[in-house]
Amino acid sequence: MLRIAVVDDEKVMLDRLEEYLTQYGHLHEVQFEIRKFHFPELFLADYKPVYDMVLMDIDMPGMNGLEAARRMRTLDENVILLFVTNLAQYALHGYEVDATDFVVKPLSYSKFEYKMTRAIKHLPRKERPYLLLKTEQGTASVGLDSVKYVEVQGHNIFYHTTQGAYRIRGSLKQTMEELNDPQFFLCNKCYLVNLAYVTAVNGNSVIADGETIEVSRPKKKALMDALAAYHNRK
Repeated sequence: MLRIAVVDDEKVMLDRLEEYLTQYGHLHEVQFEIRKFHFPELFLADYKPVYDMVLMDIDMPGMNGLEAARRMRTLDENVILLFVTNLAQYALHGYEVDATDFVVKPLSYSKFEYKMTRAIKHLPRKERPYLLLKTEQGTASVGLDSVKYVEVQGHNIFYHTTQGAYRIRGSLKQTMEELNDPQFFLCNKCYLVNLAYVTAVNGNSVIADGETIEVSRPKKKALMDALAAYHNRK
């Protein structure tokens, strides 16, 4: 789950951004915890670095968004900052507060979706909630938790998910770097399995959501250790 703060003095814009975030989460299988702030002063009061991303207007009465962002940066150097504004000329000032991007008003969902996807890519890999897979049909967003196992056939990578299979071009090394999560275990040179879907271990094979996947003999102990560690973390 990603924790998002939205700061805008206009209630209509606050509600629209919440609506767009909800729509984005539904389409991309991302869960958001959203907090809305009508004034930047309220946002900064007792600020704690608990957010993954902040969406902030610039042109606000009293303290504007740039000043609020400067104060926020003294408390939180890492949060992703996305300015939402009708003042495109402020874009250069965004570098002063390490803004990731700008969404220029008037808003449309397609514009918001594009900028939001770009912003999420700046999150640390372990905090990204989904993968972006470039298939022949276009780019698909796939929730990490929905990936049951990954199959490698030459330069073809098949992501088997709860929504179906996606084929992309790549290598095993690239796939392991992309996943980079202890929840995924390399059973052999052709299969990575999501431990969350392992329902049984039979000899040198695992059952993952009904599929039988062979485990190379030298990896059997490592698999059992990984399963134990996974269930201990739950």
